[in-house]
Amino acid sequence: MDWKTFLEDFQDHLAPKLDTYEQAIYLYVVRHSRLQGLDEIVVGLKSARHRMALGIGTAGSPMSEHTAYRKLQSLAAKGCVVIGDGVRHGTRIGVRLPAEIHGVVPPAPTPGEPKSLDDLDFFEDEELREAVFLREGGKCFYCLRRLAKDSWVVEHMQSRPEGSNGFRNVVAACRGCNNRKGSTAARAFVRSLYRDGLIDQDELQRGIVNLDKLEAGELRPDVPAGYLT
Repeated sequence: MDWKTFLEDFQDHLAPKLDTYEQAIYLYVVRHSRLQGLDEIVVGLKSARHRMALGIGTAGSPMSEHTAYRKLQSLAAKGCVVIGDGVRHGTRIGVRLPAEIHGVVPPAPTPGEPKSLDDLDFFEDEELREAVFLREGGKCFYCLRRLAKDSWVVEHMQSRPEGSNGFRNVVAACRGCNNRKGSTAARAFVRSLYRDGLIDQDELQRGIVNLDKLEAGELRPDVPAGYLT
């Protein structure tokens, strides 16, 4: 039996589910059974309660016999002990370790598959939003104007709910372009900027090329360490 694991499981997972008297009785039974290599022991609560814990009444008083029996029953209801037959010297009690009690110790997480860039949320996560800003070089993806650090938005190429929060569907944009675009398709919006004289011919061509690259997954933001493990 791994007592280090027992103490960790008891303190971290089982103790918070027990009151002080329940903990005292439980540890007493563990001490005199599983610690000795026994599956169960006979406990005479009338005398054993004096060796478990002091009460909350008069200083130095043990828990009452009635309380000891009541707390033993509550331990049984929580699956911590199994109460057997009464015998001459007391009650036969078996005890379960925390890992043996259903629902007490959470299962160890199973290693998942490493995340890909497509699994990440670049709209809700603050650090990933910053990665989008840096991918655009601190400029609006549409009009190419320099973005103020405190006045820009992550804009969905395809509006939600159809559009995702993946890196292929979000860009850094100025608030003006975000408001003007609305639900307009990205290519149509870039062309409208050219017609309105807000970008020139070279910027229009560059915007169309960047849209193609974005949809193909070629404009990949650099994400902080730990996101793809």
